[in-house]
Amino acid sequence: MKTASLSRPIHWLAASALTTSLLLAGLQVAKAADDLILVVPEGAAKPAALSGHVAQWRAELGAQNVVWVDSVKREKPSGFGAMAVLNFADAAQLAAWQAKNAATLAAPIKAIAADVLTEGGSAPAAGSQPVYKISYYTLTSSREAFQAWVDGYLTKYLEAQHKHKILTRYAMYLEHGQGGRALLVLEYTDAKTEQAAEPIKEKLSEDIARVDAEYTRQYELKESLRTTQSWTLAVPAR
Repeated sequence: MKTASLSRPIHWLAASALTTSLLLAGLQVAKAADDLILVVPEGAAKPAALSGHVAQWRAELGAQNVVWVDSVKREKPSGFGAMAVLNFADAAQLAAWQAKNAATLAAPIKAIAADVLTEGGSAPAAGSQPVYKISYYTLTSSREAFQAWVDGYLTKYLEAQHKHKILTRYAMYLEHGQGGRALLVLEYTDAKTEQAAEPIKEKLSEDIARVDAEYTRQYELKESLRTTQSWTLAVPAR
Protein backbone atom coordinates (compact mmCIF):
# COMPACT_ATOMS: atom_id res chain seq x y z
CA MET A 1 0.00 0.00 0.00
CA LYS A 2 1.47 3.30 -1.04
CA THR A 3 1.12 6.56 0.80
CA ALA A 4 -1.39 8.98 -0.63
CA SER A 5 1.40 11.42 -1.42
CA LEU A 6 3.15 8.90 -3.66
CA SER A 7 1.77 8.44 -7.14
CA ARG A 8 2.43 5.82 -9.78
CA PRO A 9 4.04 7.37 -12.87
CA ILE A 10 1.57 7.46 -15.76
CA HIS A 11 3.16 7.42 -19.20
CA TRP A 12 -0.18 8.34 -20.74
CA LEU A 13 0.96 9.32 -24.22
CA ALA A 14 2.73 6.03 -24.90
CA ALA A 15 0.03 4.02 -23.16
CA SER A 16 -2.73 5.76 -25.10
CA ALA A 17 -1.04 5.18 -28.45
CA LEU A 18 -0.40 1.53 -27.65
CA THR A 19 -3.95 0.98 -26.41
CA THR A 20 -5.42 2.61 -29.50
CA SER A 21 -3.32 0.47 -31.85
CA LEU A 22 -4.30 -2.71 -30.03
CA LEU A 23 -7.97 -1.82 -30.04
CA LEU A 24 -7.85 -1.06 -33.75
CA ALA A 25 -6.29 -4.46 -34.26
CA GLY A 26 -9.14 -6.06 -32.34
CA LEU A 27 -6.93 -7.24 -29.49
CA GLN A 28 -7.69 -7.11 -25.77
CA VAL A 29 -5.30 -4.97 -23.73
CA ALA A 30 -3.72 -6.78 -20.77
CA LYS A 31 -2.47 -4.59 -17.92
CA ALA A 32 0.93 -5.39 -16.46
CA ALA A 33 0.89 -5.78 -12.69
CA ASP A 34 2.45 -3.11 -10.49
CA ASP A 35 2.46 -5.04 -7.21
CA LEU A 36 3.43 -8.41 -5.80
CA ILE A 37 1.91 -10.48 -3.01
CA LEU A 38 4.31 -12.90 -1.30
CA VAL A 39 2.66 -15.57 0.81
CA VAL A 40 3.93 -18.25 3.16
CA PRO A 41 0.99 -20.68 3.15
CA GLU A 42 -0.90 -21.49 6.30
CA GLY A 43 0.84 -24.36 8.08
CA ALA A 44 4.18 -23.91 6.30
CA ALA A 45 7.31 -22.85 8.18
CA LYS A 46 8.43 -19.30 7.48
CA PRO A 47 11.92 -19.39 5.89
CA ALA A 48 14.48 -18.20 8.42
CA ALA A 49 16.01 -15.73 5.98
CA LEU A 50 12.74 -14.16 4.86
CA SER A 51 12.55 -11.45 7.53
CA GLY A 52 16.05 -10.30 6.59
CA HIS A 53 15.08 -10.17 2.92
CA VAL A 54 11.99 -8.13 3.73
CA ALA A 55 14.09 -5.65 5.72
CA GLN A 56 16.32 -5.23 2.67
CA TRP A 57 13.31 -4.74 0.38
CA ARG A 58 11.96 -2.10 2.76
CA ALA A 59 15.24 -0.24 2.51
CA GLU A 60 15.18 -0.45 -1.30
CA LEU A 61 11.50 0.24 -1.98
CA GLY A 62 10.71 2.48 0.97
CA ALA A 63 8.96 1.45 4.18
CA GLN A 64 5.65 2.79 2.89
CA ASN A 65 5.76 0.31 0.01
CA VAL A 66 6.18 -2.89 2.02
CA VAL A 67 3.61 -4.48 4.35
CA TRP A 68 4.95 -7.52 6.22
CA VAL A 69 2.61 -9.42 8.56
CA ASP A 70 1.94 -12.67 10.39
CA SER A 71 -1.56 -14.10 10.65
CA VAL A 72 -2.82 -14.46 14.22
CA LYS A 73 -6.13 -16.18 13.52
CA ARG A 74 -6.45 -19.45 15.38
CA GLU A 75 -9.23 -20.91 13.25
CA LYS A 76 -8.57 -22.09 9.70
CA PRO A 77 -8.64 -20.98 7.02
CA SER A 78 -6.80 -17.73 7.58
CA GLY A 79 -5.52 -17.53 4.00
CA PHE A 80 -1.81 -17.42 4.83
CA GLY A 81 0.76 -17.85 7.58
CA ALA A 82 2.87 -14.80 6.67
CA MET A 83 2.43 -12.22 3.92
CA ALA A 84 4.46 -9.44 2.33
CA VAL A 85 2.79 -6.92 0.03
CA LEU A 86 5.31 -5.12 -2.18
CA ASN A 87 4.31 -1.97 -4.07
CA PHE A 88 6.24 -0.86 -7.14
CA ALA A 89 6.25 2.39 -9.07
CA ASP A 90 5.50 0.58 -12.32
CA ALA A 91 5.72 -2.77 -14.09
CA ALA A 92 9.31 -2.14 -15.15
CA GLN A 93 10.47 -1.74 -11.55
CA LEU A 94 8.58 -4.92 -10.61
CA ALA A 95 10.21 -6.90 -13.45
CA ALA A 96 13.68 -5.70 -12.42
CA TRP A 97 13.01 -6.63 -8.80
CA GLN A 98 11.81 -10.11 -9.76
CA ALA A 99 14.92 -10.73 -11.84
CA LYS A 100 17.16 -9.65 -8.97
CA ASN A 101 15.34 -11.60 -6.24
CA ALA A 102 14.24 -14.77 -8.05
CA ALA A 103 16.49 -16.97 -5.89
CA THR A 104 14.87 -15.75 -2.67
CA LEU A 105 11.36 -16.73 -3.76
CA ALA A 106 11.75 -20.50 -3.46
CA ALA A 107 9.13 -22.78 -1.88
CA PRO A 108 7.20 -22.48 0.30
CA ILE A 109 6.91 -18.81 -0.71
CA LYS A 110 4.25 -18.12 -3.32
CA ALA A 111 4.60 -14.93 -5.38
CA ILE A 112 1.46 -13.58 -7.04
CA ALA A 113 1.36 -10.50 -9.25
CA ALA A 114 -1.62 -8.27 -8.58
CA ASP A 115 -3.40 -5.15 -9.78
CA VAL A 116 -4.45 -2.42 -7.35
CA LEU A 117 -8.21 -1.78 -7.48
CA THR A 118 -8.11 0.91 -4.78
CA GLU A 119 -5.69 2.19 -2.14
CA GLY A 120 -5.39 5.05 0.30
CA GLY A 121 -3.87 6.33 3.51
CA SER A 122 -0.25 6.52 4.58
CA ALA A 123 2.25 4.41 6.48
CA PRO A 124 1.98 4.63 10.27
CA ALA A 125 4.56 6.51 12.28
CA ALA A 126 7.61 4.67 13.56
CA GLY A 127 6.84 2.91 16.82
CA SER A 128 3.15 2.42 15.99
CA GLN A 129 1.48 -0.91 16.64
CA PRO A 130 -1.01 -1.38 13.80
CA VAL A 131 -3.33 -4.35 13.48
CA TYR A 132 -4.45 -5.72 10.13
CA LYS A 133 -7.57 -7.41 8.88
CA ILE A 134 -6.85 -9.29 5.67
CA SER A 135 -9.49 -11.03 3.56
CA TYR A 136 -9.48 -13.08 0.39
CA TYR A 137 -12.54 -13.08 -1.87
CA THR A 138 -13.55 -15.21 -4.84
CA LEU A 139 -15.18 -13.14 -7.55
CA THR A 140 -18.63 -14.28 -8.69
CA SER A 141 -18.99 -11.41 -11.16
CA SER A 142 -17.07 -9.77 -13.97
CA ARG A 143 -14.02 -7.69 -13.15
CA GLU A 144 -15.85 -4.63 -14.47
CA ALA A 145 -18.80 -5.14 -12.11
CA PHE A 146 -16.47 -5.73 -9.19
CA GLN A 147 -14.45 -2.60 -9.97
CA ALA A 148 -17.69 -0.60 -10.11
CA TRP A 149 -18.51 -1.89 -6.63
CA VAL A 150 -15.03 -0.96 -5.40
CA ASP A 151 -15.38 2.55 -6.85
CA GLY A 152 -19.01 3.14 -5.94
CA TYR A 153 -19.01 1.64 -2.44
CA LEU A 154 -15.83 0.23 -0.97
CA THR A 155 -13.44 3.13 -1.56
CA LYS A 156 -15.90 5.64 -0.13
CA TYR A 157 -16.46 3.48 2.94
CA LEU A 158 -12.76 2.89 3.58
CA GLU A 159 -11.79 6.52 2.94
CA ALA A 160 -14.34 7.62 5.54
CA GLN A 161 -12.69 5.26 8.02
CA HIS A 162 -9.29 6.69 7.15
CA LYS A 163 -10.49 10.26 7.66
CA HIS A 164 -11.84 9.30 11.08
CA LYS A 165 -8.52 7.68 12.02
CA ILE A 166 -9.84 4.14 12.18
CA LEU A 167 -7.63 3.00 9.31
CA THR A 168 -4.14 4.24 8.59
CA ARG A 169 -4.03 2.50 5.20
CA TYR A 170 -6.16 0.30 2.98
CA ALA A 171 -5.86 -1.48 -0.36
CA MET A 172 -7.80 -3.92 -2.51
CA TYR A 173 -5.84 -6.06 -4.97
CA LEU A 174 -6.83 -8.48 -7.71
CA GLU A 175 -4.50 -11.37 -8.41
CA HIS A 176 -3.41 -12.01 -11.98
CA GLY A 177 -4.27 -15.26 -13.65
CA GLN A 178 -7.31 -17.45 -14.15
CA GLY A 179 -9.49 -17.40 -11.05
CA GLY A 180 -7.47 -14.59 -9.48
CA ARG A 181 -8.81 -13.66 -6.05
CA ALA A 182 -9.43 -10.24 -4.58
CA LEU A 183 -7.33 -9.38 -1.52
CA LEU A 184 -8.40 -6.68 0.94
CA VAL A 185 -5.73 -5.35 3.31
CA LEU A 186 -6.92 -3.04 6.09
CA GLU A 187 -4.41 -1.44 8.45
CA TYR A 188 -5.99 -0.27 11.70
CA THR A 189 -4.33 2.31 13.92
CA ASP A 190 -3.99 -0.22 16.77
CA ALA A 191 -5.78 -3.15 18.40
CA LYS A 192 -7.99 -0.94 20.58
CA THR A 193 -9.20 1.00 17.54
CA GLU A 194 -9.96 -2.18 15.61
CA GLN A 195 -11.94 -3.64 18.51
CA ALA A 196 -14.06 -0.51 18.94
CA ALA A 197 -14.57 0.22 15.25
CA GLU A 198 -17.82 -1.54 14.31
CA PRO A 199 -20.42 0.96 15.64
CA ILE A 200 -18.39 3.87 14.27
CA LYS A 201 -18.10 2.22 10.86
CA GLU A 202 -21.85 1.55 10.82
CA LYS A 203 -22.59 5.22 11.50
CA LEU A 204 -20.15 6.35 8.82
CA SER A 205 -21.80 4.05 6.29
CA GLU A 206 -25.25 5.37 7.16
CA ASP A 207 -24.04 8.95 6.72
CA ILE A 208 -22.66 8.20 3.24
CA ALA A 209 -25.79 6.32 2.18
CA ARG A 210 -28.02 9.26 3.07
CA VAL A 211 -26.39 11.47 0.44
CA ASP A 212 -25.06 8.97 -2.12
CA ALA A 213 -27.55 6.79 -4.00
CA GLU A 214 -24.80 4.96 -5.93
CA TYR A 215 -23.16 3.97 -2.63
CA THR A 216 -26.41 2.38 -1.49
CA ARG A 217 -26.96 0.66 -4.84
CA GLN A 218 -23.48 -0.85 -4.88
CA TYR A 219 -23.73 -1.88 -1.22
CA GLU A 220 -26.83 -3.91 -2.03
CA LEU A 221 -24.96 -5.73 -4.81
CA LYS A 222 -22.10 -6.83 -2.54
CA GLU A 223 -23.17 -10.41 -1.90
CA SER A 224 -23.75 -11.07 -5.60
CA LEU A 225 -20.26 -9.97 -6.62
CA ARG A 226 -17.94 -11.99 -4.39
CA THR A 227 -17.80 -14.63 -1.69
CA THR A 228 -15.45 -14.57 1.28
CA GLN A 229 -12.79 -17.27 1.01
CA SER A 230 -10.89 -16.47 4.20
CA TRP A 231 -10.09 -13.69 6.62
CA THR A 232 -7.68 -13.15 9.47
CA LEU A 233 -6.29 -10.60 11.84
CA ALA A 234 -2.58 -10.01 11.46
CA VAL A 235 0.25 -8.16 13.17
CA PRO A 236 3.59 -6.82 11.93
CA ALA A 237 5.91 -9.77 11.32
CA ARG A 238 9.27 -10.19 13.02
